[in-house]
Amino acid sequence: MKNEYVRGGPDPNAGGYGYGGGYGGYGYGGYGYGSYGGYEGGGGGGGPQRSVKDYFLMFRERIWYLVVAFFIIFSGSILYTFNKTKVYTAYATVQLLRDDPSALGNLSDADQMFQIRSAEDLNTQISVFESSKIIVGVEQRLQDEDRERFMAPYTDALSLRGPMTPTEVLGKNRKILPRRMSLMVNVAYTHPDPIIAAKVANLFAEEFINQNLTMNIDGAMKNVEDLRIRADQQRARVEELEFKLAEYREQKKAVSLDSREDIAREQLASLNSIKTTAKNAYDQLETKWNLIETYRREGKDLWELTFISEQPRVATLLERITQSRIEISTLGKRYREKHPAMVQLIQSLQESENELGAAVQNAVDKIYASYLEAKSNFEVASQRLAEKEQEMIELSKTRVEFNSLLRELDVQQGFLQALVSRMTQEKAQVNLKNPNARIVDEAFPPPEDRPSSPNVLMNLAAGVFGGLAVGVGLVFVVAFLDDRVKSAFDIEGAIGLPLLGVVPRIKKMDSTSKAQAVASNVDRHVTETFRSIHSSMKLHDESKNAKIIVVTSTVPGEGKSFVSSNTALTFANHGEKTLLLDGDLRLPNVARSLQLENDRGVLDYVEKGVDLDELIISEVYPNLDVMPTGGKSKNPTQVLNNPKLEAMFAELRDRYDRIIVDSPPLAAVSDALNLLPMVDGVIYVIKFNTVKRKTAMVNVRRLWESNTPVFGAILNNITSSLSSYYYSHYSDNKYKDYYISAGDDFEETYAEDETEPERLNR
Repeated sequence: MKNEYVRGGPDPNAGGYGYGGGYGGYGYGGYGYGSYGGYEGGGGGGGPQRSVKDYFLMFRERIWYLVVAFFIIFSGSILYTFNKTKVYTAYATVQLLRDDPSALGNLSDADQMFQIRSAEDLNTQISVFESSKIIVGVEQRLQDEDRERFMAPYTDALSLRGPMTPTEVLGKNRKILPRRMSLMVNVAYTHPDPIIAAKVANLFAEEFINQNLTMNIDGAMKNVEDLRIRADQQRARVEELEFKLAEYREQKKAVSLDSREDIAREQLASLNSIKTTAKNAYDQLETKWNLIETYRREGKDLWELTFISEQPRVATLLERITQSRIEISTLGKRYREKHPAMVQLIQSLQESENELGAAVQNAVDKIYASYLEAKSNFEVASQRLAEKEQEMIELSKTRVEFNSLLRELDVQQGFLQALVSRMTQEKAQVNLKNPNARIVDEAFPPPEDRPSSPNVLMNLAAGVFGGLAVGVGLVFVVAFLDDRVKSAFDIEGAIGLPLLGVVPRIKKMDSTSKAQAVASNVDRHVTETFRSIHSSMKLHDESKNAKIIVVTSTVPGEGKSFVSSNTALTFANHGEKTLLLDGDLRLPNVARSLQLENDRGVLDYVEKGVDLDELIISEVYPNLDVMPTGGKSKNPTQVLNNPKLEAMFAELRDRYDRIIVDSPPLAAVSDALNLLPMVDGVIYVIKFNTVKRKTAMVNVRRLWESNTPVFGAILNNITSSLSSYYYSHYSDNKYKDYYISAGDDFEETYAEDETEPERLNR
């Protein structure tokens, strides 16, 4: 069960800290003490939160910060109010005109600059109103007498750069106040002299109107000059284009580009027709020639071709040969081959065939010559047509460039005309400019019994509320900068330990009396606090069954010895056989606080083997024995790690119901960590408003790393007023009737009482 107390770190699901063991109400996996105002303890509630009482406690502890801050600020407001020079504020009202009323009815660019069409335009005019140029203009308008009267209150006033100038004074005390949802602007000026305040406010209004008119006219004149310059530049551009166009005509011989295109178009059509005719003739002759070549390859007679046989000479010879062959065939029936008639016919046939071959060759030669001529004609016609087409393309390009130059010239001429027209219009409007604002209400001197400053009621109210705000802020700043442990939130939220109890401060009592406070019952609140701690530990199995409990703290002086002795006395008063063992071998305090001798003790058992019965001081109080250290150890770590010490604790377990071990503080030395493997749990003592949260967190983490259960923390030495107020669930004046006085039978009442929490919660 020991490891069930090990802190597992922040639980990301629960939002708080879990302590494993399931202590239903405390903090070990749901360890909640109920509510501290708005605070809900326990592991299932999302972690501890600061309550209203936490913040009120911060405020209450540092109330003097508030008092001092309030006094300083309120006193300062009073001194400021009644020592400040009275000043007066005069107001003039100016109306901004939405449009510049132009006599010509149309607006130039300069006019449009002063139009008010949107919120941006209005803000621009307000910015002009607030500009230093207006201030300088007003300063120049002040006459000598008015200037002297104006500067009289500021003769001794200084700035970082020396005496204030009129311009600095004007800029500092002037305000431009536009009226919401309108084009009306109030000009306010503040001055100790109400007459000067009114006069300067009117000067600001007049200067704004004059400046706007001047800017408008200057803008128009600048526009005219800009237009003149641009017109001259445009005129030069037009002349340049005209000259460039003339050069282009000359270079491209494009004086009459249209007529050239018409002629070229007609020639192109004629050449296209010639090419078509030549192509047809070429195709026909090429076909005939291809047939001749085919017949030749195949060994056929060429006169079989129609266009050959149709030749007159060839036709005649073919007819003659045919007639000769008929005659030879006829005579061959009557005569032999060598007959003179047959010989003559055969000879005549051969002559005709020879002539036919010559005639056919002559026809073929003519066709081939015609074919070559047609091919040449076609190629020439194609070349001429291609040349003419290229010429047409060049003419088209020339036309594009020429037209581009013409169009650019037309555009630039039109632009030049527009600039000249615009310049003429701007010149006409210069002398017709009107102001774009007017004064609606002039400023009048305010009554001398109604200064605008100081405002007594407002200043005093500001002093009151400002003092309170600064004081409260100072209180909480100091509180949040204070890192000391002083509340349940600090212990449970920051350090991560459950709060076992709150021990109030015992005044006017020495350490010996404090160590025996429960026995003497000199302070009933303290007695009841330790009874409550005892009852809380009885509620849970781990702390209820723990026999050896170490009491430690963060730093020296937190009251761990006081808590150890009184916790032991409380267990003893409840009938449990208890041993108070001093585990601080460096600075032992238990024997001295109980006025006992520290001659023999733990060191004698470990180093000399003395029997426990000789070392334990029995019955210091009923059921309470004490075992001192027997002096100081030169090497406490060696003693604490000695196996005899572990054997001693094992033997003491069999003798006692409870063993309370007072150990050194964790931040000072590591002795307490050496005791942890031999004990059943730890009670952590924290002195109110002493130890820092970060220091306590580091040392508590060392306890968790040892896997030793930490039952909780005891907040010690808290003032009675804070204890009664902030921890009223532990002790309160309304509970005093339930507290047992010194004469009551204390031991008999609580010795066998296992249901004390029910009594305390009645």
